[in-house]
Amino acid sequence: MAALVRFAQGYFGSDSGGLIGRARQRQLLQDAAGSLRRSIEVVGTGEELAADELRTAAHALGTLLGRVDVEDILDVIFREFCVGK
Repeated sequence: MAALVRFAQGYFGSDSGGLIGRARQRQLLQDAAGSLRRSIEVVGTGEELAADELRTAAHALGTLLGRVDVEDILDVIFREFCVGK
């Protein structure tokens, strides 16, 4: 976790505040952090469990950064904008 924080500070700059303005963004970051913690906890019990948690963290970060697939976009559109009702 500390290595990820150092990377983010170096990549984005440590003098700018890291303000998260939307609940959705905050939730995605919390989901990613939780998955990373769980991957560390389960790594000794099986690599496949850790890999699944890492995949989940990567998906949350990908969604946050705008790297999502078409199905994810359609899901948000139909859920939040009530298209077709």
